[in-house]
Amino acid sequence: MSPDELHSRLLYVLLGFMPETAARLVLRGTLESLKLPSGELSVEVLPRVIHALEPATRHFMHPAQRPRLTLELKELLNAPFRGLPPRPASLPTPVPPPPPSPSPHLGTPLLTRPTVLLIRTEADATTARFTARSLCEELGGKGFECQKVATAVSELVRNQLSYAGGGTLQLQPQRTPRRLLRVLAQDQGPGIPDVALVLSGAYRSKTGLGMGLLGVKRLADRFEVRTGPTGTQVEFEVFL
Repeated sequence: MSPDELHSRLLYVLLGFMPETAARLVLRGTLESLKLPSGELSVEVLPRVIHALEPATRHFMHPAQRPRLTLELKELLNAPFRGLPPRPASLPTPVPPPPPSPSPHLGTPLLTRPTVLLIRTEADATTARFTARSLCEELGGKGFECQKVATAVSELVRNQLSYAGGGTLQLQPQRTPRRLLRVLAQDQGPGIPDVALVLSGAYRSKTGLGMGLLGVKRLADRFEVRTGPTGTQVEFEVFL
């Protein structure tokens, strides 16, 4: 079976559980996390891909759907040369997270519900970066604008993994009165000492602590950070 056929079959299964944009995003992010170009997909590496796909989908589907997705992926693994698996007849409607409380400092109340991602592994970081870029593109952002968003998100989630053991990332698109993407990153780490010094650009750290935060501030159109011994919250907006 050719790499294109395997790619199509994996995408077919995912499309039974999520919109096309999300399905392509999950598959692309999974392959990147495995450092596996789509042209190198083969029956031999299929078990690795399926193993990595299952956790990558958790941000895009209702938990009640996961057992059925796992079953369909295993059917594909056990019989990759047979016909495509049937699509699910009906699926529970995903329950979106509640909208965030608007910040008194950053912009106006938002009109669409956020995407909330749990950051625990490098694969989660890859998913976050691709999700941010995808949302930016859906809002009509230009290439350099979406690259700014993806870079800033990458810096934030890398900080979360390196210094706080992970955290959460909330991506909130806004279409009116101004198109923008708002990002809220939260963790329960030890906080950032001398945050004002870090953001001034004068701080130097052998570990790199704080340098990513300064990069995010420079990329963002609006930026706010709150930090303390119980964790850090970074909120920023990029105008599109």
